[in-house]
Amino acid sequence: KPAVTYRETIVESLDRREDGGFYNYDRTIGGTRMQASLLLSLEPTTKNNISSSSVLLSDPIVTLGPAARSFFDVDEDTPEQDLMEQNDIIRSLIMGCTGSLTRGCIGPYPLSNVTCIIHDVNAEGGIQYLKSMPGALRAAAASAVTDLLTQHKNSVTVLEPCMSLEVTVPGEMVGTVLSDLNGRRGTVGDVVLGDDNVGGGEQKKNNNAVHSKALIRGEVPLAEILGYANALRSLTGGEATFTAEYKGHAPCDFVQ
Repeated sequence: KPAVTYRETIVESLDRREDGGFYNYDRTIGGTRMQASLLLSLEPTTKNNISSSSVLLSDPIVTLGPAARSFFDVDEDTPEQDLMEQNDIIRSLIMGCTGSLTRGCIGPYPLSNVTCIIHDVNAEGGIQYLKSMPGALRAAAASAVTDLLTQHKNSVTVLEPCMSLEVTVPGEMVGTVLSDLNGRRGTVGDVVLGDDNVGGGEQKKNNNAVHSKALIRGEVPLAEILGYANALRSLTGGEATFTAEYKGHAPCDFVQ
């Protein structure tokens, strides 16, 4: 069975600056203490109201705020990608965040359309400690992201792929197809009635009921139209056809 690509995203800003400040990671593993603190936030990159429309997916972005850059003593204009290549500690920090964003708190599915902003970083031993223990910062970053998502689980939603659908169906079968689409969680945009009889005059008038066609346009989740060709053929006796193309990902309350 073909796989459906689900994703998770956030519907509002999640900010540790409003939840008690720094997240402190302090663990002892194999007799070695690992400690670091982070102040971060997660922002939705989708500007429109994601609850009412489909969106195209984008990979998570991790950025360093001014205070974090000051802690690492790096230029404020240097792109994060360049910083990762130049600085092992920053690479550990960003990889910790991106690694955690590959696993959300609901499905879990990878996060999309999210920007992670690292506002500040600290450690009891300062920058020299983190240079000798980059794994502590990576672990702290991953835990901080996971903790923030878990605390605000109600602000996280699952996204599922949605398809733009067009179904050409005999006029007398429109109601049957519409009912079936409704059962597949589809949303009908419009129904265009037409006539495929190219003849004219009295013959066209008499045969109108037989030859009329309708075009149904709408949207439906991809998960609901896997195998739709066979279902539509059975439903209409082979009299209907359809086309579908990816439109974007939309919020989903139902995940198989």
